[in-house]
Amino acid sequence: MKSFLFALFIALSLNISAQDTSDKSQIEATLNSYIDAFYKGDTTKLKAAIKPRLNKFGYWQNETSGDYEYYAHMDYEKAMAFVQKMKNEGKSRDENKIRNVEVLDIGNHIASAKVTAAWGIDYVLLSKDEGKWMIEQVIWEGPYQKNTLKETTTYYLIRHAEKDQSDKTNRDPHLIEAGIKRANQWANVLKDVTFDMVYSSNYNRTKETAAPTAKANNVEVSFYDPRNLNSEKFQNTTKGKTVLVVGHSNTTPMFVNKLLGKKKYDMIAEDNNSNLYIVTVSKNSKTATVLVVD
Repeated sequence: MKSFLFALFIALSLNISAQDTSDKSQIEATLNSYIDAFYKGDTTKLKAAIKPRLNKFGYWQNETSGDYEYYAHMDYEKAMAFVQKMKNEGKSRDENKIRNVEVLDIGNHIASAKVTAAWGIDYVLLSKDEGKWMIEQVIWEGPYQKNTLKETTTYYLIRHAEKDQSDKTNRDPHLIEAGIKRANQWANVLKDVTFDMVYSSNYNRTKETAAPTAKANNVEVSFYDPRNLNSEKFQNTTKGKTVLVVGHSNTTPMFVNKLLGKKKYDMIAEDNNSNLYIVTVSKNSKTATVLVVD
């Protein structure tokens, strides 16, 4: 029951309930049609993406002064005419490198999103009529700068599952049956999270704990040195990704503290294999929370 409630919490916190997933997919499709319309001079895609009451304006950075200056206002007709002009003048492009859509928030009838494209970034407001999400308002700035892409890294950190303690001299025991069951349960609890990478210390108990989640995400288990936590190489490799890190009763909270840059968590009790630490790191903030999953 607790595992079910936790899985539900994860789904809600990441806005990936069944309905939210459907809405999110529809919004992303609308945003991509919007990008394609301006990239390819496609008025059909623009018509499918924007509402007739569109209100769009932006700010362009002056190359000489560096100041942002108010730039053109577009309503529906002007936007359609601009896109048609792009096509007529042969200025269309098939651009996928500078292209990112991010749904920020979804309400019952309205939503907000961010578009990164060749011209810069757009903050977009959408509304839903007759089951279809379309763009009502846009405020943008340009030109495009690489640092406008959001790079948030999310770490999920757990301790290894229950290990064999029958031989106190064995420093590298395997998981017992209860531990194998917990390792599989972690994969089930985290099934709604898409992991880019899975890390483990190079011990049987941690590797066996990490294996089911790595398999579920079709990634290889990478190894880290517990004596060299959060190295510059590790930060650079994991930046902007979603990462599972499997460690030990001492290294896991220590790793979290290193990620945060401050001591927040103490060692995990020897009989506790249930803690899940979730850490998010972005340019301007670092946050962490701990959940207990039995």
